[in-house]
Amino acid sequence: MTYKIKIEEDVVGEIGEAIQHENHSLSSESYHYNKGVILEVAEFDTRSDHYHIFTDLDSGHRFKIHPTQYSCVG
Repeated sequence: MTYKIKIEEDVVGEIGEAIQHENHSLSSESYHYNKGVILEVAEFDTRSDHYHIFTDLDSGHRFKIHPTQYSCVG
């Protein structure tokens, strides 16, 4: 399922942390999304109460985000 989300507060993390297997070459790459940015994403895993995992359709990167850090738009 794909949809758009709005980032409600700045989000920073390492790309490798959102991949469910160990990949040291990606763990040094970071991502940053500023508050107010709207992203088109593909849902990967939203079962956890602590974080949801999406794939950013523009960059292709998978990222983790706390459910309170985003809202669905449109």
